[in-house]
Amino acid sequence: MRTLDILRVCSGIILFNALLSYFFTSTTLWGYNDTKYVDWNYLSYKLKGSPQINYTIESLFNEKERYLISINRTVFDVTLNKEMYDPSSITARYSIFKGKDCTRIFINGCFHDLNQCTWDLRNTGYDNDYIENTITHWLDYYNNHPLYWKVGKLEVEENTPIPEKCMNGLMYPS
Repeated sequence: MRTLDILRVCSGIILFNALLSYFFTSTTLWGYNDTKYVDWNYLSYKLKGSPQINYTIESLFNEKERYLISINRTVFDVTLNKEMYDPSSITARYSIFKGKDCTRIFINGCFHDLNQCTWDLRNTGYDNDYIENTITHWLDYYNNHPLYWKVGKLEVEENTPIPEKCMNGLMYPS
């Protein structure tokens, strides 16, 4: 009988909390309905100790269940915002990023040239301070985004041809 009373009180508190949250925020979880903190994939990832996986370009590209992108060889899971990254959608604005490391495009804004979608920052035409500040900005953005989380590192082959310079991209305003 005592266990049943405890369950009744706990469920009453949970229900009251949900109703109060709905009254103030129009959501039952105090505005956290659409964040990684209530996503089962993120929670299971955290319960496993947040394992950092080493990806290759091929494994990143061939991932079917999740939407992964890489910035400066840091891999992020962006599955919760798949409408922005889904390559099969005509409205997905950032579908070229899925399964790739497009750090160079974050630097030069050359979305029109898919050869610029690479981790290789040689021959960008920009000074090192600008490159470092831009990379830091985007890594901070993805690390602190409520829908994205870091899942690993990208291992790349160092002996690749130097990409061509592109100086006519869309610049991100500072």
